[in-house]
Amino acid sequence: MRQRHQIELERLGLSAVEAQIYLALLKKGGTWRATAIAATMQIPRSTVYLALNSLQDRGLLEAEPGYGGRFSAVPPDRALPSLIAAEREELSQREKELGERETVAEQLTDELKSTARTEAATDIGTEMIQVLRDPRSVLERFKRLQLDAEKTVDAFTKAPYFDPGGNQPESEALRRGVRVRAIYEKAGVDNPGIKPFFHKWITAGEEARIYDGELPHKMVIFDQKIVLMPLFTPGEQMRGVLIRNAQLAECLSLAFQFIWDKAEPLVLGPAKPDETIVASQQTSSWPARRNGHARLRRKKSPND
Repeated sequence: MRQRHQIELERLGLSAVEAQIYLALLKKGGTWRATAIAATMQIPRSTVYLALNSLQDRGLLEAEPGYGGRFSAVPPDRALPSLIAAEREELSQREKELGERETVAEQLTDELKSTARTEAATDIGTEMIQVLRDPRSVLERFKRLQLDAEKTVDAFTKAPYFDPGGNQPESEALRRGVRVRAIYEKAGVDNPGIKPFFHKWITAGEEARIYDGELPHKMVIFDQKIVLMPLFTPGEQMRGVLIRNAQLAECLSLAFQFIWDKAEPLVLGPAKPDETIVASQQTSSWPARRNGHARLRRKKSPND
């Protein structure tokens, strides 16, 4: 029974030592010195002193005046309601403090939002060109730009391909009505890194074409305003260049449109059910793509 009482007292906010001492003094009755409590319960004296002071502050013990005074347990019918009242007062004070902090947070939020807008405007002027030195930063920025895209995302897609773990932002962009266009090199269509996934990319809304030649560069253009390009230097880690310049983006968009007009639409056959790719085998091109599988065939030209 005593063990259950100790557990219940701990639920009311007492520590294990405090609950043990209060129950012991309540059972033994009378008054006890701290040294006697420590010896009887085999608890370090320093721990006993801390627990006794805490119990006295909580209203569960009474102490004789002066140093070395004796302690006695306050009857439960007075001690426990007092304990709850103290907890309620502490909670009320805490709620008051939180309310004051909430007011401060609201005021600070407005001020920081204004500061953030000012800094963002400055960044556009001073950081028109940014170099992203970490491949993970390049992929993270690519996903974020897709989420921010309003009208178009145009991409030159070519090897090397690697797996960034899926591309949910593109799915969200397509659902919002963003037009996503991708040009692939003819030589890369049969690349095992991307071939199994064309079907879902295109059925989800991506427009794809195949260019019978070598694309000049990997590149993604967002809303004809922002350009993101990975840079591959032999012997060095991949980096990325982010350009926020509408004039340059417009020029590169003209180059994209020129190659788009020369490229052939990607025509898909039905997906083979026995060639489903499991999630643990996801691989995608950069920019990141969703999973899928399809048989591909190139639209024949009169010269074929």
